Amino acid sequence: MDDEEVERTITDVEPSESDAFHREAQNGDVPKSLIRINVGGRSARLEEDLLRRRHDGGRLAHFSSLSHNERLMMCDAYFDSSQEYYFERSPIIFEYIIDFYITGRLHRPMDVCPIRVRCELDFWRIPTQFLSRCCKLDSDSIVLKKTDSTLSTSEQIYLEMSCPPSAFDEVFMGKQRLLMWTVFENPRSSTCAKCLSLVSALFVLLSLSDLILCSMPELQDENQDPHWSLIYLEISCMVWFTFEYIIRFIISPRKCSFVKSPLNVIDLMTILPFYAEECLPLVGVVKAVELRNIRGAMVVIRVMRLARVARIFKLARYSTGLRAFGETMRKSAAELSMLGMFLLTGIMLFSTAIYFFERDEQNSKFYSIPAACWWCVITMTTVGYGDLVPVTAGGKVVAALASVCGIIVLAFPISMIIDKFAESTAIWSNETNDQLSIDERQRNRRKSRRYLF
Repeated sequence: MDDEEVERTITDVEPSESDAFHREAQNGDVPKSLIRINVGGRSARLEEDLLRRRHDGGRLAHFSSLSHNERLMMCDAYFDSSQEYYFERSPIIFEYIIDFYITGRLHRPMDVCPIRVRCELDFWRIPTQFLSRCCKLDSDSIVLKKTDSTLSTSEQIYLEMSCPPSAFDEVFMGKQRLLMWTVFENPRSSTCAKCLSLVSALFVLLSLSDLILCSMPELQDENQDPHWSLIYLEISCMVWFTFEYIIRFIISPRKCSFVKSPLNVIDLMTILPFYAEECLPLVGVVKAVELRNIRGAMVVIRVMRLARVARIFKLARYSTGLRAFGETMRKSAAELSMLGMFLLTGIMLFSTAIYFFERDEQNSKFYSIPAACWWCVITMTTVGYGDLVPVTAGGKVVAALASVCGIIVLAFPISMIIDKFAESTAIWSNETNDQLSIDERQRNRRKSRRYLF
């Protein structure tokens, strides 16, 4: 191909939208709808119509539709000399966001932590569905799976139940509900949120203390009912839990996700047993004590009272360690399943063996395989109650093998679970620190509006 053909080929290429902007700038005809953004020192000028056309739900599209005074409240600073709105965010990732608005294709830097990329995309309100296939897939499938699980954790850390601020844009009183949602869901967002979380944690501890004290005979009457002061304490805690649950349900923009959230399921489990017992008079039962002679009904009452113990898991809302533990259990489902399969295999093997060795002995307690299974569980987990003891030589050999195999089986997944717990703890701690810095910048911006010249 000679030089003339190359020149003709280049000339035939259709100009892109960015080329049109460059020609307008060179001719001195700057579009009136051009918005000027400065992100971490990286200046950019983008057309407002283009921002809305690419992704109408993005932060920049929403920012372009605001007035100047409203923009000042949303950005971190304003450069009066260049008329640029400044955002204190990563300029490296913003380069790819600019490229997305210009070309319509979203990529991500491969040398930046995926969690950091996800945080920036959440801030600019760009869903990860816009990521190109080349950036979603990786040649190393192990890294890909680890990245996916990490990103899902990061999404939950920002606001519980993966409820980004953009979800409040199209709901009634969205700004007020977002403010209240942040106060209830992010204890570190403000002083009010810290006080609210402290009060909630205090009610949880009072409720657990009340549950413990109600079981003491010294604090019960002749009908085994708790003291009246403990009853009023229980009612006060239930009123607070009910109020908190209803308010959080009302301000939530996604009701189905709210109801299915694990922590909210726990909240509901702590409330329902109380109201279930209070509704007994409606069916002709004055007190739960009247159902003690009805075996099936009493079992239901005991199960409802047992559900009150779930209140302790409400502390997970305010504890990073408990949340990391729950995330570790979720990630370690495969390892825990493997552990259960190994234990089940060992229990069936050793309980059957010791049953045939011990069943013919006089007054033998190994009278059935299920009874031997109980002994095998206690032995393989190295608890050793001593209520069942083999007396034959063959039974003792089986017991020794069961103990050794139990130690080996339990040790297999421990290291993997510990690694996942350390990973989850690090993720929660890092995301908490990132959220603290974001909240600190937001508080400073509310206190004083900065103009840089």
